[in-house]
Amino acid sequence: MHDKKAFDETPIAEIVRNSGGGIGDKGYQGTSLVTPRKKPKGGELSKRDKESNAEISALRAAIERVVSHFKNWRILHTDYRRPYSTYRDAYDATRGLFFFSIAWGFE
Repeated sequence: MHDKKAFDETPIAEIVRNSGGGIGDKGYQGTSLVTPRKKPKGGELSKRDKESNAEISALRAAIERVVSHFKNWRILHTDYRRPYSTYRDAYDATRGLFFFSIAWGFE
């Protein structure tokens, strides 16, 4: 589903409006979110637009890192995701690296 359509056709738009607004990437242009400006066809962005885009990107970067951490935690929470026949080798390698890091002071 396209970002704008997904935003508009779910309860998310109302939640964002009631919370005071939000930011999104260029895929959310046309919604109530603050989004970066696209470069006009055959033209360039103004200095002010570039500065605004940089500020929006800086705000989004922190959020993207949080989302990335959640995804990593989910991977650690789920069951072993490789073929079961490789479990023993993966376990032995992990155990070896763990004790190697302790022995050599890596943490």
